[in-house]
Amino acid sequence: MKTNKSFLLILLFMLQTLVNLSAQSKDDFFAIILLPDTQHYSSSYPEIFYAQMDWIKENKDPLNIQYVIQLGDITNNNKEYAWQVASKSFKILEDAVIPYSIVYGDNDMKNPDKNYYDGIRHTNLLNKYFPVSRFNKPGSWWKGGFFNPEKIDNYYCLFNYKEYGYLIMNLELAPRNVVLNWADSIVSTYPSRKVFVVTHDYLDRNGNRLNDLNTFALDGKDKKGKLKGNNAEAVFKKLVKKNPNIILVLCGHKEGEFEKEVKIKSSLDSEKSRKVFEILSDYQDERLKGTDEKSGKGLLRVVKFYPGKNEISISTVSALTGKSKENEIHLYLEKK
Repeated sequence: MKTNKSFLLILLFMLQTLVNLSAQSKDDFFAIILLPDTQHYSSSYPEIFYAQMDWIKENKDPLNIQYVIQLGDITNNNKEYAWQVASKSFKILEDAVIPYSIVYGDNDMKNPDKNYYDGIRHTNLLNKYFPVSRFNKPGSWWKGGFFNPEKIDNYYCLFNYKEYGYLIMNLELAPRNVVLNWADSIVSTYPSRKVFVVTHDYLDRNGNRLNDLNTFALDGKDKKGKLKGNNAEAVFKKLVKKNPNIILVLCGHKEGEFEKEVKIKSSLDSEKSRKVFEILSDYQDERLKGTDEKSGKGLLRVVKFYPGKNEISISTVSALTGKSKENEIHLYLEKK
């Protein structure tokens, strides 16, 4: 009898262990932090920029943060002093071994001497303070590749969480055709990885894809007859729609929030479709308490991924107070 009881106890213990492991798998999560337009912080409120990075560092373990994704407009005017603040801010993440990616926005490519858009992508200061060597070096936390091996204007990042693989495709403002062709070739090379496309100018706060290239003097063709840039609809058609492993498109630029589920049919005749979520996050017009000064108030977004449940939750948090701005938003990915 003792042998039978012992056997039953062992069997019950093994079954309970399996149940616990299964529950852990479904509830297991990691977080990506979205860092919306930091332009006012780098130009006028560096202490808020540093506070955001300190908050991320302090929450690295509690939130299981795997990556920080900046959404463009790192600076407000493409001035050297602002890039110095940005560089110092991201150094906080580097010292804490928290991977991050950046894209440049319209304000990061302004003519820094004349403070206006002249149709030229002025990214010299971007590459001075965030050179390729800052990422691609022996023993780095970073893995990925570059469109131009000497510039960070367009590049992708690879990371894994347990058995799950991810790719972050960071694209210039209004990507050129040659850049979209490159991005398409990279994304299709990694069909098993879930892909996040990040570009600064994509959605407005009503969920409409933007068509504002003339604002940046990037409409039309250059002297060689090539398009200066593609608007959001063209990015969607030339890259997002073509690649079934793209699950998120992330952007900033237009103040506000929007989460949009897009269903893409596999073919005109097919009833089957897949989901892509397009997400806008930008708080640059948020004003400091008691003033009329725009800052952003240290707001950032916590995106939690639950791979076992094919679910994403999004919350907006203030790095200054630690308080959430609103209830969590839940997005449901397709089950494979």
